Amino acid sequence: MAGDMDPVADLELLRTQRVQLASRLRTPWWYVAATFVAWGLAFAMPIASHYLVGAGAWCALLAIVVLYVAQYALARASGVDVGTRTWQYPSGRVWTIALVIVIVAGTGMEAFLFDHGSLVAAIWVAVIATLAGTACWIGHLRGIRRDVETGRGVR
Repeated sequence: MAGDMDPVADLELLRTQRVQLASRLRTPWWYVAATFVAWGLAFAMPIASHYLVGAGAWCALLAIVVLYVAQYALARASGVDVGTRTWQYPSGRVWTIALVIVIVAGTGMEAFLFDHGSLVAAIWVAVIATLAGTACWIGHLRGIRRDVETGRGVR
């Protein structure tokens, strides 16, 4: 029974379990690729919507579907479901704010450049924003893994 154990041993067991749980949250290559595709679709919206009616909405819908399928697959592969409401994790908050900044700045700059006739520059901004968005999302998951490992869980 757990109550009969030494409190120090109980704490060590808890620490060991947290480390084991956190180690299962490693991001596989396919998750990084899916995240890149999702952000690529999201940042393609401003340009796609200009050329095809409804294309922006389809890009957004596909981005959401890819992200949720990747989250589900990661939960199945790792046995740990952190969900999509990762704002609740302390380390997830910083990366979420960074991601919002990337989204606002990227789409704003992309739209500005596209409206001023610089399609190539807008595409480059979309590519850079996709890379930055992917890096933020992966950093965000690493922060969550660190929170789980240290016990700074959901608040």
